[in-house]
Amino acid sequence: MNYCEGTDLNDYLYQEYLDKIEQLSPGSALRHISQVSAEIDDSLRAVCTLPLASIPATVRRICAVIVCWRLVGEITTLMDTEASSGNEWIPLQTLYKQAVKDLEAIREGKPGYGLDGKEPEAGGVDVLAPDRMFTEEIWSKF
Repeated sequence: MNYCEGTDLNDYLYQEYLDKIEQLSPGSALRHISQVSAEIDDSLRAVCTLPLASIPATVRRICAVIVCWRLVGEITTLMDTEASSGNEWIPLQTLYKQAVKDLEAIREGKPGYGLDGKEPEAGGVDVLAPDRMFTEEIWSKF
């Protein structure tokens, strides 16, 4: 299951960038969406049952931001320089760092990411036994 679509990437990157990336590396966006979705699956598997009935907005955002970050990384090295005041990738970098933190929090099972109530059933053993034979009443007779 993919957690975002190509149209979700437009929330974080201009269409012109996406077009240029597609021109330089055809199919790159779809490959990254698939790869990032698989990585998110690995994190979600620890805290809920897959596939999800619906995709929480936070999970969609995490996927789209990480995909955009990786796509930009394919075409430029400017995104590595945080100190540059003219670096247009700093907002995306900030979103990327938050997405990674949010994904880690999901992996740790922290609530508040739209996954509440989707935890897997706890494993365990149900034990059925007859009523106790030697109750306090029986022992008091001795």
